Amino acid sequence: MSSGQLLSRLISFDRFKTTLIIFHIVCYTSCAYNDFSTLLDHNNNNSKNNNNNVQDDTEVVSFDIFGPSPIYSSGGVFGSGGIDLGGLEVFEALYFKKIWDTQSGGPGGVGASFYEPTSIPTAVGFHLLGHYCKLNNVDMFAAVLTAKDTTNDPSHAALKSPVDYTLVWTSKGVNVTQLEDGYIWLPIAPDGYKAVGHVVTTSPEKPLLDKVKCVRSDFTDLTEVDSKIWVYKLWGSSNMVHIYTTKPKNVALSVPAGTFLALNGSSTHELACLKMTRSDPYFAMPDSLQIRTMINAYAPWVYFHPDERFFPSSVLWFFQNGVQLHETNQTPQAVINDGDNLPSNLGPDDAFLDLPPDQPNHERVKEGFLRDAVAYIHVKPALGGTYTDLAIWLYYPFNGGGTFQLGPFTIHLGKIGQHVSDWEHMTLRIDNFRGILKAVYLSQHAKGKWVRPRKFELMNGTRPVVYASLHGHSHYSTPKYHIHTAGHLDSNDTRMLYDAFQMNNSRKSPIVEGEKFLGFGLRDDAAKSNNVMDIASSYNVVCVDYKDIGTEPWLNYAGSWGPRITYGFTKEVIKMTKKLPRKVRNLAIRVLHKLPPELLGEEGPQGPKMKESWTGDERV
Repeated sequence: MSSGQLLSRLISFDRFKTTLIIFHIVCYTSCAYNDFSTLLDHNNNNSKNNNNNVQDDTEVVSFDIFGPSPIYSSGGVFGSGGIDLGGLEVFEALYFKKIWDTQSGGPGGVGASFYEPTSIPTAVGFHLLGHYCKLNNVDMFAAVLTAKDTTNDPSHAALKSPVDYTLVWTSKGVNVTQLEDGYIWLPIAPDGYKAVGHVVTTSPEKPLLDKVKCVRSDFTDLTEVDSKIWVYKLWGSSNMVHIYTTKPKNVALSVPAGTFLALNGSSTHELACLKMTRSDPYFAMPDSLQIRTMINAYAPWVYFHPDERFFPSSVLWFFQNGVQLHETNQTPQAVINDGDNLPSNLGPDDAFLDLPPDQPNHERVKEGFLRDAVAYIHVKPALGGTYTDLAIWLYYPFNGGGTFQLGPFTIHLGKIGQHVSDWEHMTLRIDNFRGILKAVYLSQHAKGKWVRPRKFELMNGTRPVVYASLHGHSHYSTPKYHIHTAGHLDSNDTRMLYDAFQMNNSRKSPIVEGEKFLGFGLRDDAAKSNNVMDIASSYNVVCVDYKDIGTEPWLNYAGSWGPRITYGFTKEVIKMTKKLPRKVRNLAIRVLHKLPPELLGEEGPQGPKMKESWTGDERV
């Protein structure tokens, strides 16, 4: 080979190396906001803590990451993968190996599976805190934290190994569908430390002491039982276990670890969660550009029912169209600008807003103005600053009358449920580890529910489709009717209802939600129409808890957004039920009086800032 040929090949090789380096930089940068486990080979556990409870041929699974990750602007801790709680750094594990499962028991008899986080970067000091459990028919979509001591204080470390384990429960000798026996262990923490999770094995031998770590007490907080995952209980036997998720008792600074709680017949609740201890607990929260990226990526589309008459509007449109402020012993006056003259020192009994007094404008303003509607967004920290909540508020000038379901009978309630002004909201809960949407809260009358993102129809792959119910504007993930059961009927009343329904509606099926409805409650109807609101195209961020962005004057108004409507409840019920069979009418009148007052809506609400959820967690 000539010297010229050799030089040419060396130059080509150098160019190849340069290309590899550039490719590596680009790929690494694209993963900058993912946690450590995405940068590791998930087939290599990289841990000295393994024992024979995790078999080498066990399939590695990962959490169902919702949609493509938004591309956030760089800067700050948000989206970087790890969050330091003030001496204890945590990150979400993404990869898991199944330890033990059963194919029976629990809701629907589907069984449950227990997993161990894997690919933990122990080489840089991260440790397992506990195992994870889920029902077999539930997506693997949650956060399980691992932790690293950053106190640099070996004498008072943030993490220590347990001193022993106690056996909480074993499946050995019990009648569950399984391939091998399972054992659930509780770590016994050293003095001054607390266990955060359980360990599951398929061996009667205790786990190694360095399998998991316990957490120094000042980095922990109290938890309480939340939802039941799985249960084994045999009548007449003391061998039982209840598997639960837990939630923090103190929402503000508490950080859930994502582990499960196991209780047998004699054990007490001994698991803790983590706690943000930094003096600047909001240091991992997103900046203004990152908030904008969140909204563009995850803001819902809201569809309204085809028969909807009362649509949202902007608050400013409401004020500019003749709305009046009423104060005790004062002459009614128009609202100025964005509410410059709204009192912040008067309560709902001392001040209220009302529709224009002249009838044409009164009726026009009731209907709202969808083209001018604005979503008002409140950005706040959640779960110790490890999550960001985007509370999205919609304002409606009027809330229509309700609908009541009594067994197979649907009864329209006329004026019952009507009130001036209606504030409804949804909340997007986004993790600050990678900036991924984890849950959506949907308000439904006096409370609501958290829904996983994949339970929604999605626009553009990541934006949930939400349905606002007819007249009442509660939010749902599906376009159908939903019944809020307020009580159940005895067998005689149920039989009478369905006999009467068949006699009076021979061509209709007495079926509600796929089965006979044996109770009574408010009914919300949701469906898709051409009337839709794109939240990402019309929003105003009105408050960021950890930034001073100024405040809309109306936000601090503490009075009521509508007058109290008085009507004869019994008289109204009799009018709405007069066409029903006599026995059905008498039962309807009796049970309607059992509905909670907050579901009847006789007065206008207070504004968003006066709600419990403004400073606390959502009501479920």
